Amino acid sequence: MKRRERYLEHDIKVGRIAVEPEAETVEYIPSKEDSINRLMDLGGDFEDDQMIEDILCDKAILLILQEAVAELNEKEQELIQSLYYKDLTVREVAEEENISHVAVIKRRNKVLDKLKKSFL
Repeated sequence: MKRRERYLEHDIKVGRIAVEPEAETVEYIPSKEDSINRLMDLGGDFEDDQMIEDILCDKAILLILQEAVAELNEKEQELIQSLYYKDLTVREVAEEENISHVAVIKRRNKVLDKLKKSFL
């Protein structure tokens, strides 16, 4: 019980320094718990109504999405880039690739289904 108490009171709240004498390296390992004050000192802006949990969830979702897009093949990545990053319309993409807009819509839907599976 004392070890658990020490863990809750000290270990998760304090960072530590890991020294490897063989490699002659020193690494700072941050604590597992963070404070709003420290994050604000580092430039985090939490003044608005957005909760920290929402920010963390948004970043986690973005990370999952980036990994899912990286797993797509080149053609699929180009389609996502065109539609969502370059803000081209389906008809503009179809014109560039000399295919019908219906074919682009079908490809887009297949790609989006692949991406959705990454979130399940």
